[in-house]
Amino acid sequence: MMKGAEPIFIDKKSKVGILMIHGFSSTPGELRELASYLASKGYTVSAPLLAGHGLNPEEMKKSSVFDWANSVKEAYLRLKEKSEKILLIGNSFGSDLAFWLSQEFANDPIGIISLGAPIYLRGHYIILLRLYTYGLIQKFYKKPKRIFTKEYTDIAEVTYTKIPTRSVRQFLRFIQKNVRPILKKIKVPVLVVHSDNDCVVDPKSAIYIFRNLGSQTKKLYWFKSVCHTAVEDKNKSELFDEISDFMREILK
Repeated sequence: MMKGAEPIFIDKKSKVGILMIHGFSSTPGELRELASYLASKGYTVSAPLLAGHGLNPEEMKKSSVFDWANSVKEAYLRLKEKSEKILLIGNSFGSDLAFWLSQEFANDPIGIISLGAPIYLRGHYIILLRLYTYGLIQKFYKKPKRIFTKEYTDIAEVTYTKIPTRSVRQFLRFIQKNVRPILKKIKVPVLVVHSDNDCVVDPKSAIYIFRNLGSQTKKLYWFKSVCHTAVEDKNKSELFDEISDFMREILK
């Protein structure tokens, strides 16, 4: 396992548990600071490592999107044994998995906090064109260097720098087939957070999600940043407070 990719579990013996889901090709390490912050508020926090992640790209190639989904489903059931109520926090694709998970458990979670969820990527249709042309031959997709530019973040993210093209196709297909159609069925309170100049996911994703959610209680919060992973931004304390305030509201 990559150093810093370890799952997180902080047991505060609380009635409310928080299941945190990391992003595509990433690890729970990106959520470590937020996990510590929420644990300091007295919540039990769990952030599992998705199947095929935190090892190497070749191992990811052996896993499927349904393995990733099953990872969060199993983690939800384990956390449910510890806490009566579960709130979901997803980062990037982890948010898409959170929406799917909420439907799998018939809106059982008490709420969802979506951080930079992808519906459309930057250059979305160009990426699709590449994936379904020479990407059918090419085994790996190398991430753009801008994603790893240090000025965007003050945390060294533990993630893959290249991804199996097969995994990228599954990632995009899951959003299209398993997330977009079920948003209207989401009835739990949702906080949709997105960086206003996200360098990876097109911010119109947040607008699409917000407009299509079936939730009566929902909020769209724009975070001023170019960083895709907003929880790693230098001004993340502002975001952490927004998350805490939203939780306090829905737990009244």
